[in-house]
This record gives sequence, C-alpha cells and structure tokens, in this order.
Amino acid sequence: QYIGSAATPYWKFADHQWDYLGTTTGQNSSDENVDRDLFGWGTSGYNHGAVCYQPWSTSMSYSDYWVYGQSNYHLYDGNGQADWGYNAISNGGNMEGQWRTLTIDEWEYVFNTRSTTSGIHYAKATVNNVNGVVLLPDNWAASTYALNSANNSGANFTTNTITAEDWANTLEANGAVFLPASGVREGTSAYFFGSYGYYWSATYNGDGYAYYVMFNNGLLNSLNNDFLYRSYCLSVRLVRNAE
Repeated sequence: QYIGSAATPYWKFADHQWDYLGTTTGQNSSDENVDRDLFGWGTSGYNHGAVCYQPWSTSMSYSDYWVYGQSNYHLYDGNGQADWGYNAISNGGNMEGQWRTLTIDEWEYVFNTRSTTSGIHYAKATVNNVNGVVLLPDNWAASTYALNSANNSGANFTTNTITAEDWANTLEANGAVFLPASGVREGTSAYFFGSYGYYWSATYNGDGYAYYVMFNNGLLNSLNNDFLYRSYCLSVRLVRNAE
C-alpha cells in the first residue's frame, strides 16, 4: 500500500493479508495525498523514465507507462526502480531493493507447475469474509486444514469459508498466502471490489501491455496468455527470494 495521506508518504504491507482499501480512501481520485493499493504498471514513485511513474497516475495512455522510457523493458530491467518492491517497505525491512514483483513465469509456477507435498497449489476461499485465493506452500500437508476444490480454477469463493482465527492460527502459521479480490482501477474509475482480483506481473507484453493474474467467482485466468493495458491499475504482491 502507498500511504499518501501521511505527512511523509511511505509504502507498507497491509496489516492483514485480506485487507484492501476499496473506493472510500481515494482510489477513484487523481489526488496525490490519498492512500492507494491499485497501481498502473511500473508506478513505483521513482522517476525511472516513464511519463507516469507516480503511484497516483491516472493517464489512460499506455505509452505513458513505458518503464525506463522504453516499450520493451520489464520492471526488473534498467536499474530496477520501476518495480514497486524497490521502495523501502516500512514494515518489510524498510530498505530499498529488498522486494520485487513476480514475473509471469513465476506466477505460472506458483499456481500451476510446481511440485508440492500435497499436490495442492491453490484454492478459492473467503477469509474473514473477504473473497480471494489461498496459495499453499510447497510443503503443505493436506491434513493441516481441509480445503475443497483445490487447484480448481472454476471454483467459487464460497467453496471454502475460513475464519480469521483459523487463518492466523492454522493456515498463515503454516505458510499459506491469501490474495484478496481487491478490484481494479481504470483512470479514476474503480470497481469490482470484493468480486475480482487483479495482480500485476513484472513482465511486459508488446508496446502497450503487461501480463497479470485475474480471478473471480468461477474463473482464474490462463496467466501466460492474458495481459492488460499498462494504464490499468491493479494490485501488487511483492516477494523476496527464499533463503
């Protein structure tokens, strides 16, 4: 999340994995001094060469989001500053360059192609009454928590109902990750909160597009075949290399 309402704006991870800001905090505004968690591609706040590099950018022209000023660069090219993870994340080490955005190949790996102890990669669910997708770690044991319709892209969110207590004490404690259905922004129009999740990858596609992950009630997109205009504003989930 970009906390623009602070006297000195900063970046932070949401307090809970199911948290998202929605429209009430200014997602549908072009103002600078509001909080945001939906971003045009490469809007890290660093002036890396794009016309639109600020988190509050609302231009609908995809060429304004050419990272490092180039149409054929990924977020991790150049000096890496186009990636949101290059920022110091206040509750994630608070140092530049510690985090990064997954490539589309990494998203594909996490959702579909990796080997896991249980055979489970993900499951649609509601966590603390928030719709989304649960990602399970490689060493997840199926007996840890019963999940219905695992690895089923067509499942509904209501297939699994997980309380905040079960999430904290059992799933998150054993390495599970939750991606909430946190909506999308297009310019100053924001919508689909609670019903669609859109997450950027670090990988561009052609002059105007970048790859992304999308899911809703009954659908998970085909990852390597799906891309959006870079001017769309999506959620971001950062990662670090395992040690």
